[in-house]
Amino acid sequence: MKKLLVILLALTLVALPFMGACAPEEVAPPPPPPGDGEEAPPPPPPEPTVIKAVSWLPVDFIASAHALRYAEQVELRSNGQLIIDIIGDGEIIPTEEQIFAIKEGRIDMIFSCGDDISQGSPVGFAMVLTGMKPWEEREAGIWDFYREILARDCNVYWLGSLMHPQWWDIFTNVEVKSPDDLKGLQIRAGATHFGSLEAIGAIPVTTGMMEIFTAMERHTIDGFVFPPCGWTQFGWQDVTKYWVGPQVVRSQNSCPLINLDVWNSLTKAEQDLLTQTVIDMEEDMWALHWWIWTGEEYGEASIINAGVERIEWTEEENKWFQEAWMEALWDYVEEQMNPDDFARFEELVGH
Repeated sequence: MKKLLVILLALTLVALPFMGACAPEEVAPPPPPPGDGEEAPPPPPPEPTVIKAVSWLPVDFIASAHALRYAEQVELRSNGQLIIDIIGDGEIIPTEEQIFAIKEGRIDMIFSCGDDISQGSPVGFAMVLTGMKPWEEREAGIWDFYREILARDCNVYWLGSLMHPQWWDIFTNVEVKSPDDLKGLQIRAGATHFGSLEAIGAIPVTTGMMEIFTAMERHTIDGFVFPPCGWTQFGWQDVTKYWVGPQVVRSQNSCPLINLDVWNSLTKAEQDLLTQTVIDMEEDMWALHWWIWTGEEYGEASIINAGVERIEWTEEENKWFQEAWMEALWDYVEEQMNPDDFARFEELVGH
């Protein structure tokens, strides 16, 4: 018996190393779920939506400030997820082609004006006629009207008004002491003002904005119609002698337009951001443009300080001139527009 116990003990001692080798290994506990310790890394942000844009004005021109600020605000409010990339101006796509380029989808957005829009839709001519502030236009339903007509005619969505207020004046190299002295003069202007120039006896001339300096220097034109802004940037004070008469019209005809297919491809949140940013900027843009158009750096005061002589007419002459100009402008727009569209526009404006 004793011998059997000794044999069993010996067998047990021999088996112990093998038993240890066959024991299961310890398994590490699973990592804690997110929130119970170390947090999972955030997912990468989505790729931003980029809208390629061009302007009808040189990008470094002071009157382009509205476009640059709008693009900045859109990117800021979207946390960098919606970007308006202004890639250039008429050097990228000639100004006269921009309304057709956006219609065809060759560019996503343009910052344009009524004269250039009018090549694709006569409603571009009408924009200067409201005489309203942007919020008044919107409340009167004029923005909705523009959107409907421009979608139909140009395959674009009208985003709103950013360059407000605007006004236009006449500048000459001929001493114009009264409206009669404008008769027979060759005056460069946008097509919107052609009918009005003819009504007062002047000869309207088509000249690109960047050609005004050379045309005045060579006396191929006697004057031009243009807002009183940005003169010091273009040096027009060096080739212009007089600023004559009253403002011809005060309103606005400038806006950003986005290709309708691009617009429809955006999310509702992106669409709302683009339109609401215009609305939220209205008062700031109003103040900015008063400063630009009247100020000593870029506006009316800078023109006088540069040596251009101001010739003012009598109150009676101003009244006749402005009434004749606006009456001819309304007639011109009516001739250009579809009768039903014009009747609706006239009713909205209260003319």
